[in-house]
Amino acid sequence: MPAGSTTPPVVQIAPRSVSRARNIAHGANDLYWFILPPVLPLILQEFGLRYAAAGGMIAVFLTVIAAASMLTGRLSDRVHRGTLIALGFLLASAAVGAAALMPLLPLVVACLVIAAVGVSTYHPAAYASIHDAGHGNGRTYGAFEASGSLAIILMLAVQGVLAGRAGWRELILVGAAPGAVVGLLFLLAPGGFTWEQRRATAAPRAPRTGGARRPGDAPSAATGGILLPALFVVGVMLRVLGLNGLTNFVPTYLVRAVGMGQGISSFAVGFTFLGGICGAMVMGRVADRRGPFPVFLLCSGLLVPLLPLLGLRMPPALYPAVLVLVGFCNSACLPSQNMILGELSGSRSKGSVFGVLMGATALTSAVSPLAFGLIADAAGLRAAVRACVIPVAAGWLVVLAVRRRLSRAYSAESSSSAASA
Repeated sequence: MPAGSTTPPVVQIAPRSVSRARNIAHGANDLYWFILPPVLPLILQEFGLRYAAAGGMIAVFLTVIAAASMLTGRLSDRVHRGTLIALGFLLASAAVGAAALMPLLPLVVACLVIAAVGVSTYHPAAYASIHDAGHGNGRTYGAFEASGSLAIILMLAVQGVLAGRAGWRELILVGAAPGAVVGLLFLLAPGGFTWEQRRATAAPRAPRTGGARRPGDAPSAATGGILLPALFVVGVMLRVLGLNGLTNFVPTYLVRAVGMGQGISSFAVGFTFLGGICGAMVMGRVADRRGPFPVFLLCSGLLVPLLPLLGLRMPPALYPAVLVLVGFCNSACLPSQNMILGELSGSRSKGSVFGVLMGATALTSAVSPLAFGLIADAAGLRAAVRACVIPVAAGWLVVLAVRRRLSRAYSAESSSSAASA
């Protein structure tokens, strides 16, 4: 890079093998995020925890991920992203393995805190790599997000088979084992499994958020500087607030409120992620054709009528069907949300930007199980499930306001350009 250049390092256009490795690594990383919820009923039983205490355990884990993501996101703009990711995987797997050996709950939580630091390294670096390489479209983000859901389905299937024959300590090792393998591969084979940083040579992609913004414009040109990206992140956080608490307690809800067995409930939760695979893949492609904002608003809006259905008394066979639809709509938002934020952030370093996104959503994910547990202790599990719709609806309204503000800004910019011409 020439002296005095301020262009941030980005990545080379990844060959297909690297793209596959990136998706496989995403699947391995997402296992850590969902390593506790499937075994939560067993942890509740062994340690005699209340719902709020169990939610607090998940909250501690996700809070550390949130804080660390903001730091590792900035770090990924300054060091080799592949090496950073490899070390994160190895640290996370080693710490989860240690947690499985600890006899006391405080020691288990301490090990999970260390694991959370390692977990935080992946998403900011990977999202930034996709965007900086010019791959920040719905199809790529859709495949990336779908890989996480597929990995969780496989983990839930294995845990469902092992349920009744293995305790929670053995089951969390199932979730941590793939990360150890991926970490070693990234560390030992950097040529095939990492992204080499270089200066950008390709022309910027045209934005798909709508309107007439020119490629490469800073956010202040039409997106209101930092305000609209910040409001958009708030809208995303509200959706996460409603859904993450529910997702973390779905196994417990199906066992204790619906009456499903532990093994069956693990398989039933997999339907959420099965729907997520379809939602990310299908709606990611739709976002390339129709733009990310319409897709985001449609799918997040459909969650509002779907979530209250889970809180109703229904035949047990209907719960997996509703979970498929919830998973579809939630994951369908993810490719669009990454496309939108990548464009709204303008020329800012993408590792830092996506680090803030992951930190904000992880922090919200940390609060949501605790809030869900408090409501469940006070009013019951079904009431807690029905309450999840409130923040989801509020988040939809915030994103709708951002979209309307952008439309007005783009219209004003177009009119000004036409007048000056």
